[in-house]
Amino acid sequence: MRIQTQTNRPFRLIAAALLLTAASCPSIRAASTLIFKATAVDGREGKTPAGRIYCGPHSVMTLAGRGWQSVSDAQEVARRLNALAEEGIRPEEIAVRQRRTSQVITARGRRVVEVHRRMAKYHHTDARRLARTWAENLKSQFGRPYLSVPSVVVPVGESRTRPVRGNIVGTLTARAQTPVVTVSCDSAEKLLRVFGLTTGHTELVVCDDHSVLRLPVWSAKYAARVVRSLTGSVTGDPAPPELVARAARAAAEAGLELEPGAWASVRPAADVTTPLRAGDSVSVPLRVSAAGHDYLSYGARPVVVVRNDAPPRDPIDVLMVSNSPERLLSHGLWFEGTLQDFQSARLLFHHVNSSDTTGDLVVEVWNLGDQLARVHVVEGLGGPTRDESWAGHKAASEFLANRSRGLGWTVPIPSRTAAPILSRPITCGATASGILELRALAAADLRVRLYLSPRRSSRTPRPIQQYISSPFLGRWQYPNPRREVSASYVVDRTWAFVTIGGQAAAGMIEGDRLPGNYGIIYDISIELTNPTAEEVPIAIMLEAAGGPARGFLLIDGEPVEAAVLKPEHEAEVARYLLAPGESRRIRIQTLPQAGSNYPVRLIARPI
Repeated sequence: MRIQTQTNRPFRLIAAALLLTAASCPSIRAASTLIFKATAVDGREGKTPAGRIYCGPHSVMTLAGRGWQSVSDAQEVARRLNALAEEGIRPEEIAVRQRRTSQVITARGRRVVEVHRRMAKYHHTDARRLARTWAENLKSQFGRPYLSVPSVVVPVGESRTRPVRGNIVGTLTARAQTPVVTVSCDSAEKLLRVFGLTTGHTELVVCDDHSVLRLPVWSAKYAARVVRSLTGSVTGDPAPPELVARAARAAAEAGLELEPGAWASVRPAADVTTPLRAGDSVSVPLRVSAAGHDYLSYGARPVVVVRNDAPPRDPIDVLMVSNSPERLLSHGLWFEGTLQDFQSARLLFHHVNSSDTTGDLVVEVWNLGDQLARVHVVEGLGGPTRDESWAGHKAASEFLANRSRGLGWTVPIPSRTAAPILSRPITCGATASGILELRALAAADLRVRLYLSPRRSSRTPRPIQQYISSPFLGRWQYPNPRREVSASYVVDRTWAFVTIGGQAAAGMIEGDRLPGNYGIIYDISIELTNPTAEEVPIAIMLEAAGGPARGFLLIDGEPVEAAVLKPEHEAEVARYLLAPGESRRIRIQTLPQAGSNYPVRLIARPI
């Protein structure tokens, strides 16, 4: 047996009326004493419901003939009328226009409602008479004394002017309920001037001799402001377009003052397409937008001048290694190092995201001092990838290539600010590797921090609310991360051997050692001599001395890559044909790369 349930019809109409009344009421910023409401009413003679519009106790019109759709239509018409009331329209601006099969009521030339034959039939009349009746009803309501003021949202420290509209009777006055804002009223010009004193919500009470209007006002801060005009700086001849754009963004972000809890985006307004030669400069237009809960949205179009400076060439003071633990099990801070008093550092990181969520691997530089700091950055990045050997190889090869060409950019960091240098998305189980050279261009109290952080679409500098050092995270630091090695090979004598990553570097903490010397640059000089009377071909070989390893070398400035070498296997990385009596000096630069098993050996020998 099928049981049917019937809903009480009046109850349905009451529920619909409550819903529509709430929906059609003006929003929190509606500012008119003339308010229209839509409600559902029973149709005549048991017919489907109709939508009736009221202004106060006065019925203005009843839309019918389309069932429940008529109720929705009434809601929309009430919304239009409330918008017109907020604009302060006059009765003479309401008109009726004839169409082929209908009549249209308009206000200021905009459609209010269209009257069809079906609707007129419900009222036992024709469309023309019904439209005129409704138009007269509207004119009567808009002819009554009423006040209307556009919504007011005012930035703290700024003012906004709003006209008072409607049918004003006598003298206008205005006052603020609380000292969030101040307000002045020009009764002759019918204008309000509102000035934001502090953040918060309040009401303005606007009166004439007949009406009292309570106008909600919100005074708030912008989510951000561009407060500094900074120039950007790159190095390298030429600096590629993407590096120029990066330097421009860094300068704009440093000039942005972001409110707590707000977020911002800085992106080019136009693509940078031309490399920047040494000594030249270029203007880069940017688009800045910022938003945040309880803040006003902010937008700006700053132009940053980026110049190409000479790259710094001083040796790096310290190597920082972020690899312990290699597997990051959760979001949080995982490394901290110190940059002070013209110090420079090379940061090598190599981590696997072993948490259960995708995150960002983030490197920040914190400026704890009272002056603007500038940090020159050279980077090489690899991953994220599940091939940790490839991640380390990509980072090392990119870094050495950029460093040899002097390619870098400068990050301005305001005082008491943490600036993101790098943000790299990393999926679960993937490896991210990188090498960054960070050089303070003036005395500064700086900290270098590495996090696994929740994903974010963009990151900008943020004010430092509190700083608590993490001494246990900064233990893996190694001074003077450079090795100079020389060797020679004379034809028909013992082969030349150079070990890379053999003798572990000593850390700043007693007993700390860096097996493999990962991240330490080797500058190698090999002299080849042929004292014989014949031409002799000589090869430079790379041999894996531990486990599987990759290699990247700059040989006389030219990049050379070695694929994965198995233990005790070798690969040729260079070949020379020495004439009788010829000597030649070969210069090689390389570094042990994360994800590989070092040491490895270079061997100079005859072919």
